[in-house]
Amino acid sequence: MANARASREKRPLEELSAEIEEIAHAQPDQLRDGYLSRLRRLLRLRRDHFEELNEQGLRLLDRSIFAAYCDCIDIGHGEAAKNVLKDVRLTLSLSHARKG
Repeated sequence: MANARASREKRPLEELSAEIEEIAHAQPDQLRDGYLSRLRRLLRLRRDHFEELNEQGLRLLDRSIFAAYCDCIDIGHGEAAKNVLKDVRLTLSLSHARKG
């Protein structure tokens, strides 16, 4: 977190404003990879840290996963998001959680 803050502080405000403007006007296809990557990352976090998280942590992560899924639907890539959710390698702990 500190590294991200430091890197933001080093970048000129004009550069950051330009990047924000570029993102704000991005087309859905340009956002697709980023949204799907975020969904995969959240699923990996849940799978890899399932045993370490308490109920509240799992709930928070699940809500983040749902939000990432909804973002994919909003840009018209719901089927790709469903395929990510079906990926057994990413969701192994989801089925494990249901057993327990």
